[in-house]
Amino acid sequence: MARSGTTFLTHLLDSSNYFSTFKYKYLPFYRTPIFWNYINDLFYLSKKKRQRLHGDNLQVNINSPDSFEELIWKNFLEDYSSKGYWQKVEHDEISDLPKNLDLFIKKIIYINKRNRYLSKNNNNIFRIKYLLKKYPDSKIIIVIRNPVDLAFSSAKVHFKFLKYHETIKNFSEELSELGHYEFGFQRKMFNLRGNKQLNLQNIRLKTIRSYLERYQDLLNFIIENYSNEIGDKQIVILNYDNLKKINDLSKLFQFLNIDLNEDMQNYFDNNFVLKTHKRNEKFKNKIILQEYLNLSKYSII
Repeated sequence: MARSGTTFLTHLLDSSNYFSTFKYKYLPFYRTPIFWNYINDLFYLSKKKRQRLHGDNLQVNINSPDSFEELIWKNFLEDYSSKGYWQKVEHDEISDLPKNLDLFIKKIIYINKRNRYLSKNNNNIFRIKYLLKKYPDSKIIIVIRNPVDLAFSSAKVHFKFLKYHETIKNFSEELSELGHYEFGFQRKMFNLRGNKQLNLQNIRLKTIRSYLERYQDLLNFIIENYSNEIGDKQIVILNYDNLKKINDLSKLFQFLNIDLNEDMQNYFDNNFVLKTHKRNEKFKNKIILQEYLNLSKYSII
């Protein structure tokens, strides 16, 4: 789920130079990345590194990876608009999705010259069985985080995005085009057990509670659908709250069959921030999700 640490982890793994990833500079022509790769340096000549709009101190530039693969699912998964991005996908659909997903990945591998594809896509949590059947050698990482911190962080970003819709030109259109529906006016929160109404007057508290409940639903979904895959080590759980130093990720690197190198160490040293939110501590003592505790037992850190 968004705000659980997936972006930092993706950037760290991308810095290893073991993987091919879809990067900002391949936009807007994501269907023709090979051709666009030859000329995009001129287009992006003035684009420098900047902080993400999320306000999390992570710096991005045209060479940064992100979950742009969702463009393929958005455009080729049947009933994406009507059933939502959270529809559970387990088998090949009678559509153009499989061949377009394959073609997309092959193009990214061709451009990057590394034969292992790294995907940072939170929505893939609903497609893991499909991906493991289609790509049986895949290694899946599910990142979890304390639900209270995640809910507060998500609400904070949501209200930031509400302001951006008003102040940044084309912000709404770009979010919609890229399939980013986690925050802002166009927010489409996954709904795994029917519509629920929160009768709270305080809009911020209502938003925090809403994210907290959706996260609980997601943790339940993981336990109900992927316990066997977790037990079989096809999926690893990583509790981001336990990450303090890069050596804490040694089991993850072993799982991925990669070695820690200087580039990864430098990225970690320059970008990892150990955050503590004293404001949230009192809530953590009151709000304890058993689903989070159950999954934490499987964490490799």
